[in-house]
Amino acid sequence: MKKIAVFANADLKLCDFFEANRFLIYERGKAGWEKTGETNFEKIVPSAPAATRKNTEVLLPLIEGCNVLAGGALVGIPFSVFDRAGFHIFEIGELNDETFDGIMEEICNADAAVAAKEAIIREAKPVETSTPGVYFLDLIALQKECPEVTSKKAMMDFLQNTPFMELHLICKHIPPWIENSGAYKVQITSDKDGAVQAIITRGC
Repeated sequence: MKKIAVFANADLKLCDFFEANRFLIYERGKAGWEKTGETNFEKIVPSAPAATRKNTEVLLPLIEGCNVLAGGALVGIPFSVFDRAGFHIFEIGELNDETFDGIMEEICNADAAVAAKEAIIREAKPVETSTPGVYFLDLIALQKECPEVTSKKAMMDFLQNTPFMELHLICKHIPPWIENSGAYKVQITSDKDGAVQAIITRGC
């Protein structure tokens, strides 16, 4: 079941985190969003960083089972505590179905984007062309989409374990670990506009 924890003041109104003294728990039912729980806590007074962090961490068990937190402004150490605990954090201005549905839609879209990126990283490797044994990889496009993918991550396993005749590669420069290894021949077919096109084959 979808749940959202909202921090609020004694009047059950939205407020900034340091003004809050309770969590309101909302759940999505068949008829819309309903408040299904309320947990009070002692208002946190900003103080030394260590004390503020400790006092905020004490609140985490109060909303266990919920990974969405919403309310007024949440900044600094409290934001860090909830963020590191895995919460999706939203600053909102109203408590209504439209706001809560919007939060869930944004989380769903973000999760889909993360899943898509993870799939790209997982499958980051040369693909075989219509010619058997000839593979292709546009490393520039791949790293633009996923900067964390290194040339080694994208190609090392392929080069070591895949029988291939040619690897057609587009990159900004030939990776030194390929060029200097002595295990491969590199034929540069084009080098312009910051892009190198090359054909890599196994060395004799």
